[in-house]
Amino acid sequence: MTTLAENKAVLERYYEECLNKGNLDVIYEGAADSHVSHGTAPNGKEGVEHLKEWVRIQRASFPDLHVTVDDWILEGDKVVSRFTARGTHTGEPYEGVPPIGREFAVSGIVIDEFRDGLIVESWFSLDGLELAKQLGALG
Repeated sequence: MTTLAENKAVLERYYEECLNKGNLDVIYEGAADSHVSHGTAPNGKEGVEHLKEWVRIQRASFPDLHVTVDDWILEGDKVVSRFTARGTHTGEPYEGVPPIGREFAVSGIVIDEFRDGLIVESWFSLDGLELAKQLGALG
């Protein structure tokens, strides 16, 4: 059985190495093969490969993506992180929005559930309306 501190350390490594530096294979160290992700696809999406592809899309659109965790809440088998994501849209189009070099800073929350030291399910929420405004998608 892993401790809350060990679960948090898994997420700290994921944020720094995977999201901030683009080392996508770190996902395999921290997430179960059958990981279920809510908020990154309609009705949830199963599989660690989906999670890896989701991160790849974020990094491809925002090559300088940097996520800072502002608060941690650790309870039972769950770790909650309130974060701020920042970046510049200089890469691939994002959700149909062409890259015109706009910077963004948006907040979000993720609840990650752990089992045996691996993330088995995640609930992701980001202020998508604010992101769309900052990227110029709303005119």
